[in-house]
Amino acid sequence: MKKFWRCFVCNDIHYGISPPEICPTCNAKNAYVEVSSDEAQKIMKMTEILIDRDKFLQEIKRLSEKNEFQVNPDQDKVKSLIQGVTENERNHGMKYCPCRLITKDFEEDLKLVCPCNFRIHETYKEKKLENAGAVFL
Repeated sequence: MKKFWRCFVCNDIHYGISPPEICPTCNAKNAYVEVSSDEAQKIMKMTEILIDRDKFLQEIKRLSEKNEFQVNPDQDKVKSLIQGVTENERNHGMKYCPCRLITKDFEEDLKLVCPCNFRIHETYKEKKLENAGAVFL
């Protein structure tokens, strides 16, 4: 079961089955302690950072440069998808994919946060077999 972990050196929050051995923020070794979801949310709320549509698209492009997929060349489609993602964040508090329906089950819905782990989806597997460099988003 996934839990929240907090680095006692820099207050970095990690959500996972186990804590990282080395904190990615301050590089402290073995510095994570398990904390409640309330504590984790309070820490994350006090450091709230909002990312606008342009910044989010830049991050998606940066991610695609380091992986075997690319951003869809149809800019109108990309703009529409980014708009849907940001509307979902405003309405539901998370950047849920606008192409899927949320279930209200937090663990399940985490699979729908954009960018999702699309490598597990059959559509991606089929496209990858057809041609390298599948287009997503």
